[in-house]
Amino acid sequence: MGLEFLARVRNTSLWLGGVAALMTFTYAGPRAGLAAAAGVAWSLVNLALLQMLVIALTGRARESLGVVVRTWGSAAGMLAWFGAGAFLLSRLSPVWLLIGFLLPFAVIVFKAVSLLIVGSRAWAALTRHPRRNGAIIAALAIAAYAALSLWPLPAATPARATVTSGAAVSSAQTHAGPESETGEPAVEPYAASSHEVEHGEEEGPQKFANFITVIVRAFPQAGWAHWLHDWEVILFSLLFAGVISLIARAAAAKREMIPGRFQAAVEYLVQSGYDFFVGILGEKHGPRFVPFLGTLFIYILCMNYAGLIPFLDSPTSNLNVTVALAVTVFVYAQYIGFRELGAVGWLDHLAGNPRTLISWLMVPLMLPIHVLGEFAKPISLAARLFGNVFGEDMLLVAFATLGITTLSATGLPFGLPLHLPFMFLALLTGGIQAMIFTVLSTIYILLMLPHEHEHEAEHEAVAQHAH
Repeated sequence: MGLEFLARVRNTSLWLGGVAALMTFTYAGPRAGLAAAAGVAWSLVNLALLQMLVIALTGRARESLGVVVRTWGSAAGMLAWFGAGAFLLSRLSPVWLLIGFLLPFAVIVFKAVSLLIVGSRAWAALTRHPRRNGAIIAALAIAAYAALSLWPLPAATPARATVTSGAAVSSAQTHAGPESETGEPAVEPYAASSHEVEHGEEEGPQKFANFITVIVRAFPQAGWAHWLHDWEVILFSLLFAGVISLIARAAAAKREMIPGRFQAAVEYLVQSGYDFFVGILGEKHGPRFVPFLGTLFIYILCMNYAGLIPFLDSPTSNLNVTVALAVTVFVYAQYIGFRELGAVGWLDHLAGNPRTLISWLMVPLMLPIHVLGEFAKPISLAARLFGNVFGEDMLLVAFATLGITTLSATGLPFGLPLHLPFMFLALLTGGIQAMIFTVLSTIYILLMLPHEHEHEAEHEAVAQHAH
């Protein structure tokens, strides 16, 4: 069991920790779910720092400057991380933090035990016959269903009253008093908090809860939590931009003559994008716009797919983000047209490139139409991307809710994953929408570039007429 085993433990702990935090958030409350997720993260980062320290101390070049820096850096990081753990213990539930912290260690134990069992002679003899394997799997499935049928279902929570005005909230708080019957301060539920009532927010279609939503519901009275809620879309957009930048920097920093898997994947993606955009824009102008268009495609694709990852959200399901992207493309395309064609050529393009007497007479009519067409381009880009991504999210929420309603029929402690097939559909449509947005942006840029082929055709026609 070496570094590969630890890598598998980390991957398993990440997925299992996400599922456990989501179930804890659903059945035990937002603060418990947040504490469980923080415990898993705390444990995984601590294991990673410990691994760096052990490698630095047991490596061959232990006296080199880089190894010494990594040794002291990992040791200092572990001390700082213990301080962060003490802060979490003072803010969140210690029990759920401990459960999340022990989850990766439980994964290590189960993986080690499974390796011992799979490599034993008894396991080889047990799994030698296909019929015997099928009988064992069927017996395990029946036993699991019987155990889950005895699982106590969570009690139904009463419906929450809708607060319609700020006066109603202040009146309820006045009659309830500052403390509850147990002597603890009374906390208003997040959905009916005075912050939302004062700002006039109404309950509409709700998407899957992301980690910012979990934080806000865990600390409903904190001002910084409501600040996170107000800037949620911007924070997610910056998060994905930062992740893409870090991946690009890592790919450019460690280039080798014989590329590894990571470098080969990045080079294949860049080369494919280069061939595609240059094929549309041409060899003369295409290479200049590949960085902008390629980054635009990858950025939109990552934001479209983010809603499929637990505790993340798709920024492109918000109209503000899609409008910002569309306006960026619109301004960039107009700038290219003004720079490449000049002021006179840009106005000539907006007028419809009049070259005959009839076309000049049609300029007063065609100029407003072309201007309106230019302004309609960002509107169509923004509305198309927003509508498709938001519709996908609502479809997933609808079928996930339908799967939860099967609890009463099946008696299981979890619903049926009816939304799972539509997640594969969202993978397809998310990529298609990113491609459509980028291809249309490429065409808008192409329309603003000088059309040399038209001038060449005119010169050829004049030459043929002269002969």
